[in-house]
Amino acid sequence: MKRFGELLAWAAFAIVVGVLSVWPRYEVVDRGVAILTLTFTHAAQLIGECRTLTQEDLDKLPPNMRKPIDCPRERNPVHIELRSSGSVIFEDLLMPSGIWSDGKANIYKRIAVPAGTHELFVGMNDSGGTSGFDFETSARVDLPPGRNLVIRFDELSQGFLIH
Repeated sequence: MKRFGELLAWAAFAIVVGVLSVWPRYEVVDRGVAILTLTFTHAAQLIGECRTLTQEDLDKLPPNMRKPIDCPRERNPVHIELRSSGSVIFEDLLMPSGIWSDGKANIYKRIAVPAGTHELFVGMNDSGGTSGFDFETSARVDLPPGRNLVIRFDELSQGFLIH
């Protein structure tokens, strides 16, 4: 009788686990929705250009700090814009990382969009200019429901990749 009770308990446990593995149904995104994932790490251009110090400037510095060329460490913020069919769906100003603002700007953003055909535009300005983009890409994509489309910036080709 003890074995029968133990077998019954294990059977009940297996049924509960089996039911909970298929119900309630879990969906990562809502029906009729696709996901755009914008992700990259990028070091923007330096805030200023290197300058050669005059002998007069070098004499004012302590001997251990007399470098003939002075280069700023700080980098420009990265302006990123993502448009779908002409309307802006994401825009941000990414500050450089690091205590001296000399590191890379990072982003990982997931954006839910309706499934269907979209004219995507991605633009990035890393030079500190106020108008236009230094890097931009346009693409026509068809997004079925539940699709995750990744947009990333490739440092080698200096352009956005959409896949």
